[in-house]
Amino acid sequence: MRWRLRISRETKRDLVEGSVSLMLCNVGDYISGFYLQYFEPIIRSVPLLLALLPAASDARGDVYSSYGSRLGTLLHLGVFDRYVVVELVALAILVILVNVWVGALLFLIGLAFRGYSLPLSDLAFVSLLSALMSAGFMIPSTTLLALSSFRRGWDPDNVVAPIATLFGDVVTIPTIIVSYSIALHAPVALRIATIIALVSLATAMLIVVAMLKKRNRSFERCLKIVKENLSVIAVSTTFSALAGAVLLANISSVLAWKGIIAVVPAFLEDGGAIACRFSSRLTTMLHLGRVKPSLIPRERWVFTQMGVNYVHALMLFTSLGGFGASMALIAGGSLFDAFRVLAVVELAGFLLTAIVSLLTYFLAVTSYKLGIDPDNVLAPVLTSLADAIGTSSLVLMLMVMGAT
Repeated sequence: MRWRLRISRETKRDLVEGSVSLMLCNVGDYISGFYLQYFEPIIRSVPLLLALLPAASDARGDVYSSYGSRLGTLLHLGVFDRYVVVELVALAILVILVNVWVGALLFLIGLAFRGYSLPLSDLAFVSLLSALMSAGFMIPSTTLLALSSFRRGWDPDNVVAPIATLFGDVVTIPTIIVSYSIALHAPVALRIATIIALVSLATAMLIVVAMLKKRNRSFERCLKIVKENLSVIAVSTTFSALAGAVLLANISSVLAWKGIIAVVPAFLEDGGAIACRFSSRLTTMLHLGRVKPSLIPRERWVFTQMGVNYVHALMLFTSLGGFGASMALIAGGSLFDAFRVLAVVELAGFLLTAIVSLLTYFLAVTSYKLGIDPDNVLAPVLTSLADAIGTSSLVLMLMVMGAT
């Protein structure tokens, strides 16, 4: 008897579209890895900038992945034109408030690690200016990506969130370095005035939206987005900041392993990208009623999608491990050093995928049953948890392989 593996057309599309977008995401992470290698002297002199990376990247991923996921849902429901302005207003408010919070978190981490601290005005300014620089590219590119993919017959759920993460990765490190350089030369009064002006702008926009919601019910959606996203992203970036603290606590080990610093951006993002693709597809299926919100998955579709996650993980972490091994050799490491980097990335990557796949399903179902739109909360939670779990997994495997 011959056994044949039957793969539905939908699953094939998820494999192909997801693989393309996720591998493109890795390309962006490789660019980020090169950035880290290039700016390593600055990072060695100011290690807190490396600790800022997980929280800043998570803020980009949280805000723009949620935005992209919502755009996908609006396009599927045929109401994109009605809510696009509201989406952009909510996005502007979130970008400002979230990044003020990120700067405050990094200030607290700096205080916890004596010798690494920077003034609060510097960190808030760097976080905000980096976010604004990124927004000039991220907002139009994410919006156009959602529209163009939908018009071409692709599912935006498979494409937008991972590629938005890619875009965020490409711009995060350079904008952090540029913003830090500007902060070094800008007067303290100017930095503080900039922070106050931006926070005041976000507050004024919230007040206007609250006043207009009685005249235009679509602005109720804006308040709902900010309310649901802001609290969740505040929690999620806190977890990501803890991931930055783990990196800071193990900075000597990370910098000692040849090639490892180059894989850090990709590793922090790949688990979150896999989870966000899965959560975006799962959210759509919950809204369409194809998946029932049961704590124990019953539909074959769910298990098939988890299998898709592992196929994507095999591609992503094998590629990433090979990239790290190549960087180790370029940096003067031995073949054994290169093999250890490959092994660390593979083992930590599969552990990360197993955990985030389960978390994605249970968090999606729980939020849906509580009446909270998973589009607004899943991406922030998953990317932050992937940061914390991924950093811990990577450090764990560094310790294990370093002891062998």
